Amino acid sequence: MVLIEVVVGYLLAFIMILRIVLQRREPTATLAWVLGILLLPYVGVLMYLLVGRRRLTRQVRKRLARAAALEPHLARLGTGIADLTAPAAPDHYCKPEEREIALVSNLMGRRLPTCGNHVQLLPDANQTYQALEEAIRTAKDHVHLLYYIYEQDETGARFRELLTEKAKEGVTVRLLVDGVGSFGVDTFMNPMVQAGGYFAEFLPVGNLSRHWHPNLRNHRKIAVIDSHIGFTGGVNIGDEYTGRKRRVGHWRDTHMCIRGPAVHHLQEVFTEDWFFATGEDLISERWFPEQQAVGNDMVQIIASGPDTETQPMHRIFFTAVTSAAERVFLTTPYFVPDQAMLVALETAAMRGVDVRLLLPRRSDMRLVHQAGRSYYDELLQSGVKIYEYSSGILHAKSMVIDERWATVGSANMDVRSFQLNFEVNAAVYGPDFANQLAALFQHDLTQAQQITLEDIKRKKLTARMKESLARVLSPVL
Repeated sequence: MVLIEVVVGYLLAFIMILRIVLQRREPTATLAWVLGILLLPYVGVLMYLLVGRRRLTRQVRKRLARAAALEPHLARLGTGIADLTAPAAPDHYCKPEEREIALVSNLMGRRLPTCGNHVQLLPDANQTYQALEEAIRTAKDHVHLLYYIYEQDETGARFRELLTEKAKEGVTVRLLVDGVGSFGVDTFMNPMVQAGGYFAEFLPVGNLSRHWHPNLRNHRKIAVIDSHIGFTGGVNIGDEYTGRKRRVGHWRDTHMCIRGPAVHHLQEVFTEDWFFATGEDLISERWFPEQQAVGNDMVQIIASGPDTETQPMHRIFFTAVTSAAERVFLTTPYFVPDQAMLVALETAAMRGVDVRLLLPRRSDMRLVHQAGRSYYDELLQSGVKIYEYSSGILHAKSMVIDERWATVGSANMDVRSFQLNFEVNAAVYGPDFANQLAALFQHDLTQAQQITLEDIKRKKLTARMKESLARVLSPVL
């Protein structure tokens, strides 16, 4: 009996290893999975089926098919903002270097940078919620919300009541949440649905078919109100983001409010996700009205996910770092860089660029946190400055490149954000927003501790071993 179990186990292992090798993923990730499955065939195969698959062929094809069905209509509706991609703002905002335009054109297709926007930086959840609630209260036609996490707490109830009130007024309300991140919130949102609002889950947990995957998650945070006001960044809906949960403490996050043509592209991302989750086609002039210039900011909406082979978020981040001439200020709660991003950061510092990383002192993802710390010594040796935020939980995701480019969004600097999650960031070209975000970064540094090579040398052997082990596992985190 034992012999049969061993034979069956290694037969399953052989089949799964063959499948992994044929995927042609990164060699380190391939080797990690192969070794894990060989050592523990049954456990390794089960873990791979749960979290190892990067793509769901049927789900991805379904999403791509639906996106393709929407694209010609979105392109037609997007012609109204075509004239705002150059002359609507001063030259130094609307004419980034040609290599940047070539990059975004090749990677992003129709979602090119748009001019004529007004961007407001929201440096914490309290300001974010205040601005979002005000925008929802003034909504006349529709409110579209997409969140990875929607908590069933006081903050969640407050927004639920506001959405219910707007639905009763006749405003069209749609709320899309991730099936894992917001598990169980469907019943909580019944009052809104009963008032006429619409609720849907992205890959819900209850759909336990062989195509469901717990690792393929929608990590985006998007709000679009009346097609003219948009929000995106790192803030979900819940008490913890305002620091009201004692066990969590102060929560440091960054969000942004956008008015103008770029909201059209946020609406596109929401529309595609809603179509994928519900099958409802929202392509009409009602949801995509003509846009007008309302400010001087040039904004590009960057959307990425496992339904794309090009990994646009990773490539744009990589190109931004490698093209930096003066400074790279990166804030991220989860830092597990692949070799390309690691080399990009190191070589930028070696070229004399002021490269600074702001990472958390404590994290809700302990293994990921330890894996990130394993990279400290080589980064420090190359001249990268590393700081750990010590005044609570750091959840902000932002980057500043020189005085010409800055981004805020949902994407972390890790393999999960680049390859597995559906993410969205807003990139702003020009010095004004870049300097605002840089000032916020500098303020955060006053509440952080700088890490030195001496700190690394003083680490206990057990701590270094834990970090090294976490790094070995990082390709499959």
